[in-house]
Amino acid sequence: MLIRIAIEDDLNLLTPLFDRYRQSLGQATALADSGEFLQARLHENDSVIFIAQVALEIVGFIQLYPSFSSRLLKPVWYFDDLYVEEAFRHQGIATRLVEKAKELADETNVMAVRREHLSGGFIYIDECDTSAVFAEQAANQY
Repeated sequence: MLIRIAIEDDLNLLTPLFDRYRQSLGQATALADSGEFLQARLHENDSVIFIAQVALEIVGFIQLYPSFSSRLLKPVWYFDDLYVEEAFRHQGIATRLVEKAKELADETNVMAVRREHLSGGFIYIDECDTSAVFAEQAANQY
């Protein structure tokens, strides 16, 4: 398995995966809109998407958005988008994606956080339980 930054050449394989991610959160399928959204993120360079690739198949991703935290008084990499195809779960892929995000944060001297939905606070990426992310997604399904 390879973890790497997504590029525009990945859009054809990444878009359906991203659309399934959105569906797992209770959203209706929107394949064309998902592709346009991802293309804009990559073109505008306003997010970083790491993908997990097995052979020629993209099986997971994490998307990071640069931002700033007044509360923490520093720049942060905010992530909320983490997804692994169901057939590839429980193999450590989500953990490796989170580790890659933390590696980027460390290299750029930025704090990586996941917004805590219940309290409005932050969970530092070091403390992130990837199984909890997927449990949250499952709870949001209709």
